[in-house]
Amino acid sequence: MINPLIRCGHPLIRIRLFLAILILCIPGLAEGDNHLDYNLLRHFGDVPAAVFSTRDRNLQGPEILHNPGNFAFSQQEFGKAVKPDRIYWLYLDLGNLNLDAADNWMLRFSNYDRITLYHRAGDSIDFRKSGKLNKDKTEKPHYASFIPFTRDELVNNRYLLARIEHTSRKYLLGVPQYLHPFRSQFFREHITMDYLIDQVPYLLFIGGMLLMILYSFGIYFMNRDKLFNYYAIYLLALVLYLGVRIPVLFQSLEGYYPRLMFAYNELIQVSVNITYLIFADYFLNAKKEFPRLHKAIQFVVRLLGVIMAIQLLLILSVRYAYIEQYVVTFERWFMIIFTSVSYVYILLNFKRKIIIFLLAGSLVFLFGAMAAMFLHNIKYMMIGAAVEVFIFSLAMGYRIRNVEKEKHVIEKEIISLKLTALKAQMNPHFIFNSLNSIRAYVISNETRKASDYITKFARLIRLILNFSALQRISLESELSALKLYVELEQMRHRENFGYMVNIDPALDVKSVLVPPLLLQPYVENALIHGLAPKQGTKKLELILEKEGNKIKVTIRDNGVGRSFTKGRGPITDPAHKPVAMELTRKRIELLESGISAHARILVNDLTEHGLPTGTEVILFLPLQRATGNDHIISDGKS
Repeated sequence: MINPLIRCGHPLIRIRLFLAILILCIPGLAEGDNHLDYNLLRHFGDVPAAVFSTRDRNLQGPEILHNPGNFAFSQQEFGKAVKPDRIYWLYLDLGNLNLDAADNWMLRFSNYDRITLYHRAGDSIDFRKSGKLNKDKTEKPHYASFIPFTRDELVNNRYLLARIEHTSRKYLLGVPQYLHPFRSQFFREHITMDYLIDQVPYLLFIGGMLLMILYSFGIYFMNRDKLFNYYAIYLLALVLYLGVRIPVLFQSLEGYYPRLMFAYNELIQVSVNITYLIFADYFLNAKKEFPRLHKAIQFVVRLLGVIMAIQLLLILSVRYAYIEQYVVTFERWFMIIFTSVSYVYILLNFKRKIIIFLLAGSLVFLFGAMAAMFLHNIKYMMIGAAVEVFIFSLAMGYRIRNVEKEKHVIEKEIISLKLTALKAQMNPHFIFNSLNSIRAYVISNETRKASDYITKFARLIRLILNFSALQRISLESELSALKLYVELEQMRHRENFGYMVNIDPALDVKSVLVPPLLLQPYVENALIHGLAPKQGTKKLELILEKEGNKIKVTIRDNGVGRSFTKGRGPITDPAHKPVAMELTRKRIELLESGISAHARILVNDLTEHGLPTGTEVILFLPLQRATGNDHIISDGKS
């Protein structure tokens, strides 16, 4: 009977076959170089060393080798971050190491920018150079720097001296290693399983992030919700910073283009902070819910832009590139303090539960970033970023659900408003346009704006219903209704054209009476036929003046003028007649016949150098004041 595990279709057999093929395809893992002496791989170890650092760039290696006792060598600086403004001198003692296996050996250093090794050359001192910025362009990039030496080159048969300069991304000062050249060559040409395993977290991170980026961009293009666009851009910045740090890619790029990758690495991490702040600002709706924080975020984004410019200038200067590390350190601590204070402010003032997601995710990322900074391991930041993205994704799903609920609520309110507006005998075209504007906001996921529009529209309807039972209302109420109407038109046209009201101090708007909604048709005509077709700055001005026993009302716009309208035809539906203006004219005629004061309407075409610059409508209304018997509605309240 055949063992079922041996069948090729079994999942375990498939996995084993895949791994076997993978190993055979990786250069060097399955090579049969039996003629090589693999015992030479065992010849390696740490070199006993002492170090001292100085800002004196004129100090020379031979001076130190001839008088090492004059310099404060110690081991205290090993394991600490290399400071960009200092020169590190490593005094290497190879006297007690077993170097009998070969004459030629290698020293391996971390991939510092510049390394100079001083050695004996006959009766004098000579040197060799290595490091990211000193490597031969034909040399393959590697995660470490190697410098050859022979036993005959040891000063006093035991010492070597290394000079280290490093201004690019932060490294810890490590003890160099000695190794046989065969070991150095072997690990340059072969890939180890440990090296492959080290790539896995980066590949998982990149794959997960790319999926989230594509998903977020897809949601944005479907719903036009800008939050998903900002989120996708933030995720892309994370991938460009953390994902590119995958050793198999970053080491190669850094080896071939050290200065370019130095600039890239320093600038992209600031870009991550900028994209995060923009995303968080939009997510929090900070402009309305946290106005102080919104202004602070705007300031910080501009500050980070200035910091990036300073970083780039310092890196390009080469001579002052070491200062850039201090700029980065300042930026990191500034962001830690700013975000910490911001979180406290948000916790004390937040109203929506969804904000908890942002705080939780951001705090996890902050802890990961701080761990990476203090423990000098970028993987802690990757873990923090991965958890943050998971929490943010939950928040985005929660947001989508809330938006769908809000859409259903708004649709119900639209139906209710339409019935109420029809009962109030409002202009059907205005009702149609307003409801379409609300739906447009809903479709574009701008539910907050849709809600604001509904609130103002409902308030205007209530005012009109209140006015419908009255022959006269206070001028104050008329202006309040007019202001609501103009704000709705501004939201409908998605532009904030200038609207100014100038009132003669001699007019008491609370006691002066006018027929309800008398001015609205003229304002509507100015907006639709005058300002809507105009390009550039748009202004609408309402002026109320007292002239004897009359009120002079001037409605002035800087639109295209009546000549444009006549030449182009009506802007709205051709079947639609300006019924409201005709009714208003008749109302004024009735007003004229009912009282002794004279009421009339004048329309003036405004021109400049023979060109139309707008239209001016002047209404002269009788000045009527409230008496004790008048029931006045003021600002919608009776």
